[in-house]
Amino acid sequence: MSFTESENWIALLESVSRISKSSGAELDQESDEKPFTRAEISYLNKLLNSKLFETHDLDFEILRSDPNHPLHSVRTFQELNLKEPLLKGIAAMGFYKPSTIQEQALSSLISDNPQNMIAQSQSGTGKTATFLLAMLSRINTDVHYCQCLCMAPTRELALQIESVGRQMAQFMPEVSFATAVRSPRVKVDSNGYVTDQIVIGTPGTIANWFRGTGEHRIDPSKVVMFVLDEADIMIEEEGFLNICMRVKKKLSRNCQILLFSATYEDSVIDFAHEFVPNPIEFRVKRTQLPLKNIKQFYMCFSDWIEKYQALKDIYGGFEVGQAIIFCATRQEASWLDGKMNLDGHKVYILSGDLDVSQREKVIEDFRSSNFRVLITTNVCSRGLDIPQVNLIINWNMPTTKTGKADWETYLHRIGRSGRFGKEGVAVNFILNDEMYLIKELESHFEIEIPELTAEDLNRF
Repeated sequence: MSFTESENWIALLESVSRISKSSGAELDQESDEKPFTRAEISYLNKLLNSKLFETHDLDFEILRSDPNHPLHSVRTFQELNLKEPLLKGIAAMGFYKPSTIQEQALSSLISDNPQNMIAQSQSGTGKTATFLLAMLSRINTDVHYCQCLCMAPTRELALQIESVGRQMAQFMPEVSFATAVRSPRVKVDSNGYVTDQIVIGTPGTIANWFRGTGEHRIDPSKVVMFVLDEADIMIEEEGFLNICMRVKKKLSRNCQILLFSATYEDSVIDFAHEFVPNPIEFRVKRTQLPLKNIKQFYMCFSDWIEKYQALKDIYGGFEVGQAIIFCATRQEASWLDGKMNLDGHKVYILSGDLDVSQREKVIEDFRSSNFRVLITTNVCSRGLDIPQVNLIINWNMPTTKTGKADWETYLHRIGRSGRFGKEGVAVNFILNDEMYLIKELESHFEIEIPELTAEDLNRF
């Protein structure tokens, strides 16, 4: 590809700001690292994606729906006839326009004849707000018992969902939330039954409350809405899966069930169809996956020396703002971190070696732009959604165990560089014998990934 053809997209790299913070790690010869669990990744995603009403351009493919209840799309929250205090709460949070999934789904979820729903929905698509709005619309505030129930895989996720729900309901003093987690926050009557209308918690605690024998009890027959969040994580853990099925069997046949999953692997699909009867089903179309506003390039090298020189050329020729560099292993990430710091490029690392509080600190600092460049490993990036960044560099291309291009991880890596209609750039570094990886990605996504040469960079 000529410089003229690519200059408009290369110029995007000029718009980002300077690197600002450091971390001088030395090369660690140990290559093994403890991977993040799916639940830990999900929690980091929620820290990264703090805005809940984001208006993406993604199209959702409606795979299943009840022909007797056609979907009705809305463009404003006012069209949903939400309670005035709830509209006021949404506005106070700074949001006025529904996201794509909210436009399509909310009218059916809160209608007089509400429908069940299955949705593939990654962080940042507005799914948390979708089910919280549905819950706050469905409850009867004149009665005091558990009416809406949300199950999340970790205590941290449950507490965060509950916190967001309280913000939405800040002008609804008659609404009460409980957290069914370790050290719960809950109100009960003289018989131990929960009097909060909305309960959000983890599988084990919720299952205990359903037994009706402990100090906290829920009457399953009175639950009108049950939400299973992060279903793909739930079914990965056999214990969680069994609990979910036991809880669901105790619910009324008329209970509305909503299921959300970040991925749609065969095991998730099979479970979802067994778990949710007659649902509306949403899935992001493959052709509408987050590639629309991301210009992708590849650069081909003979060895790592050429790769590193190209990386220096990028940082030497442009003012780099929030950027993420992906490596295959912790060893390579540590080496690259040390090398970049020696050359005056300040970076931080997010790796599986960090404990939960350290990860939270790195993520929060990055999201708040306290530093601009993050190096992370392949094991950390898989499933980890990335916030709004201008530039992504794949120092190593993601591959499966069989050596093929891992298109799902690739999508997770680059998918947050082109949000809100803004343009992003992803540059893939490959060695001469790795060209097949680019070809496989081009075939899967039905796109062209042009070459970005060193001459293009030098001419710019």
